[in-house]
Amino acid sequence: MGPINLDVLDPADLEQIQFGDDAKRWLTNIVDIINASFSSLNNALGNLLAVGQIDVGGAGAGPIAVTVTGLMTGNYVAAQVVSSSNPVTVLSAVAGAGSFNITFSGNPGASAVIVYQAFTKQPQ
Repeated sequence: MGPINLDVLDPADLEQIQFGDDAKRWLTNIVDIINASFSSLNNALGNLLAVGQIDVGGAGAGPIAVTVTGLMTGNYVAAQVVSSSNPVTVLSAVAGAGSFNITFSGNPGASAVIVYQAFTKQPQ
């Protein structure tokens, strides 16, 4: 979807209301702000492939494979520990074909809930 403008909204309504120049400038500024926001969202999320949460505990420090449909080698994955039985951090999350491998700083214990975002390329 491309940028919107006042003519696209509903030209007939705009003519019936007979906005003055100040109101048209104000509406145009609002439309510009909306377009910039959509553009920012598209830049931030345009390459988003998947978002998920999973418990990968009980398998040691890793690497532990997490399945993500459509993920490919060379894609980008960001992962973070939400909770774990033992205090750990994510050392790496490496994308592969159909999954990524996560490695922790130590053994997270029986439970290690992570959240992840997978992108086709690294977000800007």
